[in-house]
Amino acid sequence: PSPALAQEEASVGLEDIVVTAQRREERLQDIPLAVTAFTSEDLERSAAAGIQDVAAKAPGVTLTQFNIGEPQLYIRGVGSSSDSAASDPSVGVSIDEVSIGRAGASALAFLDINRVEVLRGPQGTLYGRNASGGALNIYTNRPEFDTYGQLTARVGSFDMYAAEGVFNAQISEQSAARFAAHYTTNDGYAEHVPSGASLEGGTQWGARAQLRHEAGAWSFLGGLDYSEDDMDGHARVPVTASATNPAFVALVDTLRAGLDERQSFSSPNNYQERSNWGATFRAERSGQAFDFVSLTSYRSNDYRWRDNLGGLPFPSFPLEVDDQAAEDSNQFSQEFRIVSPAESRISWVAGVYYLHEEVDRSERFLVNIALPIAPPNFGGDVTFTQDAVNESYAVFGQATIPFADIWELTAGLRWSHDEREVLQQAIDNDSAGVPPPAIPLGPGGAPYAATGSETFEEPTWRLALSVEPVEDVRFYVSYDRGYKAGAFISTAQTAAQAVRPIESEILDNYAVGAKTTLFGGRLRLNAEGFFLDYNDLQVYELLGLTLVSSNADAQVFGTEIEAAFALNQNITVGGSYTNLRAEFTSDAVSGALVLPYDGNTLPRSPENQFNLFADGEWDAWGGELSARVHYQWSDDFYFDPSNNPEVLEDGYGLLGAFASWESPGGLRLSLYGKNLTDEDYRVHIIKNVGIGFSVFGPPQEFGFAISQRF
Repeated sequence: PSPALAQEEASVGLEDIVVTAQRREERLQDIPLAVTAFTSEDLERSAAAGIQDVAAKAPGVTLTQFNIGEPQLYIRGVGSSSDSAASDPSVGVSIDEVSIGRAGASALAFLDINRVEVLRGPQGTLYGRNASGGALNIYTNRPEFDTYGQLTARVGSFDMYAAEGVFNAQISEQSAARFAAHYTTNDGYAEHVPSGASLEGGTQWGARAQLRHEAGAWSFLGGLDYSEDDMDGHARVPVTASATNPAFVALVDTLRAGLDERQSFSSPNNYQERSNWGATFRAERSGQAFDFVSLTSYRSNDYRWRDNLGGLPFPSFPLEVDDQAAEDSNQFSQEFRIVSPAESRISWVAGVYYLHEEVDRSERFLVNIALPIAPPNFGGDVTFTQDAVNESYAVFGQATIPFADIWELTAGLRWSHDEREVLQQAIDNDSAGVPPPAIPLGPGGAPYAATGSETFEEPTWRLALSVEPVEDVRFYVSYDRGYKAGAFISTAQTAAQAVRPIESEILDNYAVGAKTTLFGGRLRLNAEGFFLDYNDLQVYELLGLTLVSSNADAQVFGTEIEAAFALNQNITVGGSYTNLRAEFTSDAVSGALVLPYDGNTLPRSPENQFNLFADGEWDAWGGELSARVHYQWSDDFYFDPSNNPEVLEDGYGLLGAFASWESPGGLRLSLYGKNLTDEDYRVHIIKNVGIGFSVFGPPQEFGFAISQRF
């Protein structure tokens, strides 16, 4: 080729991705671990507003959401739908390396985000707590030694209006500060029948301030953040299935005649409210023998929600459940780490970790019921409360040792010690002790006040062997053990159930993978095959209105492939594919009750998922034009372990697009669209009497943004 053409070909390639998945900066392609990283540019071009938008685009990840305080994140079939104050999620979420104890404190709106990393498979060594299924790590932008800012305004479907601002200032040669804030409001994409009041909308706002100071070998970073959500309630809709009683099918069809999936009888008085704030202080010191990191954090999260779990009028339909919950939680965490210097031949990290968490939770059920479902006296007013204290201690270490030029051995070990103490109460608010108490405490339960405590300990580890026979072609095998501490269940029917914990989860993960960069850096192709062997998986199923908690064994076989290819200097295409075979290998036992799960598919585990994207950048009209088209597909999956037909969500695909133009002076105009084919899909299902009471995701939507850098 001509010299000019050869130079152009040499300049075509993918940028290196740097991650901190192993608590140190490393190239994505150099670590023997399944990681997907989303840069700030990726987040912008997918119009990502929160972790729900990231989860949909990462291999093997499914996120459903009961409400604002109970997101349910699953990776490779591993997740949790527990709402107990004395339990943990199975997938750890961290913000700037601070582990978030409560799931409801993690699903916050994105604000000034630098990148998001999704780690798949148990992260038992460096993360430990809450990471038996994997981890989702969010990193915000730190203050820089420069002065600049950006203001953004947005409008969109459902009367959405939003504003965001970022200001970064260099205070001195050693100090810098950064402030970011956002506000968004919309009228919602669903409505109450017959009033026409909006549902699935609301207002969110938040702010973050950070101060950075460099003092020789020391670096200090302090931050404060606050956010509030004032959201409408859900528009829950009954969806019948093949096993639904024909009389109920006819009744639902009659009551909902002429209505679509986003029109509901759910009360306009429903709500979802949350306030969240935190303070973080990070101190780092660079040394010759090792670098030192101290990470101190306090976080508080309070939320309230109200949901009509049936979404049908009573007594036309013989069941009405008004579910109201409130939770106040706070956590303090401290981590100390020492890390090998960047020039060290052996890369290593070691540390200690402590977390103290206090959670006060209450949930009230106001139930109206009639035959043929149950006698009217089974209805009533019941409240369950939990006052829990959770503490966690850990010591950990991991090292990567190169040998024989092309080989690396990684070995890590963590010891975790978890303590739980909980006061649980069940209160019959209106029967004055006259049996039976209302569902879900009745008909078999009785009011109680009981205290339980338990200690859990477990070692976890990581072993990985990798080889790079030629440059940028790496193969690896790994064995990881994950652990999630045992838990006390919520909404127990008896005092005995309330104080009897379910067992800790133990997960062994065996993987073989490849990380390759080919064709002069134009193609990145990564793949991993894995086998997960689960002992005492913590399982939750709603039977009627009673939440049954138990342990069961399970196995998952899977394959994941990720690829990106630079077609030329302007256009990159790529995608990912996941195949899962996730099954229970035992029944589950809860007291005297045996749940027939053996052979069932794990919840939120579609057999096939894939994502495709095309991304481009061009010089146009005196500025830079950017565009992206992306498509995601999920096979059908079950929302709970029963595998009943009413909790089966059909496969669906979502198409999105983004385009922006930016002038040399920093003016940017952006346009995006989500769910462009207007697919109907469900983000949550609760089953009862053979009906799947469902929440549908947003329909087709568009948005426009204008921003100015200065």
